[in-house]
Amino acid sequence: MSELLYLGRQEVSELLPPVLDQVDVVERTYRSMAAGRVELPPKPGIHPRDDAFIHAMPAYLADDDVAAIKWVSGYPANKRRALPYISGLIVVNDAETGFPLAIMDAAEITAARTAAASGVCIRRFAPDGWQRAAIIGCGEQGRYHSRVIAALNPDSVVRAYDVHAQRVHELVGNIEPAAGPQQALEGAEVIITGVPIAERPDPTIDSEWLGDRYLALPLDFDASFRCGPIADAGLFLSDDVAQFDYYRGRGHFAGWPEPHRSVGEALGRKERAKRVACCNLGVGALDAAFARVVLDRAREAGAGTVLSR
Repeated sequence: MSELLYLGRQEVSELLPPVLDQVDVVERTYRSMAAGRVELPPKPGIHPRDDAFIHAMPAYLADDDVAAIKWVSGYPANKRRALPYISGLIVVNDAETGFPLAIMDAAEITAARTAAASGVCIRRFAPDGWQRAAIIGCGEQGRYHSRVIAALNPDSVVRAYDVHAQRVHELVGNIEPAAGPQQALEGAEVIITGVPIAERPDPTIDSEWLGDRYLALPLDFDASFRCGPIADAGLFLSDDVAQFDYYRGRGHFAGWPEPHRSVGEALGRKERAKRVACCNLGVGALDAAFARVVLDRAREAGAGTVLSR
């Protein structure tokens, strides 16, 4: 307990398991959440600037006996400063004594676990035999999601659009640039939107843009999707229904229906639907699960910088 391990982003990246193993970590955690084996209090947040946030995300995972908290910020204006949109730290505590064991950069885990959460939904809820995906917004989440799509279905084709066209070429897999969002969505069976979250959104994606079967994954809250495609879904899920209701109370998701259940609960059922929407808002349980894996692998490899208390 006299030492504290620090891991920077590059070290965290090198210590993460392969992409499909990350998807498995998320699925196990979602199932534990549904079974009531995760303590996940509401995440408090502050908003020092318009459209910006800083959130605290604590979690305790009983199955792994891991306690952790992520302190994470999202600042859309940072791109004008040549700074990342997302930044933060994760602190892992010893569940027996409460002592902090490690501090690690949160950006890599945030990016990886968000894409892996979508991977769980794609693996379970995407239309049978899906081959075409769309990515709207090709920043960091676009890149990480393209990796997950390529790992789940190497033969799939991703049509992608970003207002900064060069970002499309940073994706991996079979990528087709699109001239605009509507063109990207033509024939798409898996739809991922990752534009900056806005306090006063002006979404454009409506029902007439979509086919009769799809999995919608709005990473950006209600910044891209209007309520129509969500209401059309035969199955509407969220990673945390209570958190969804909290943000609805703050003015997001106007006109959207209530989620039928959580992703974790749906994983334990056999139900299917031609049109599915999964609104994953981000839960600290996934950060804790990934941080535990990274810390275990760091100890095995002797990685990181030891800090004195």
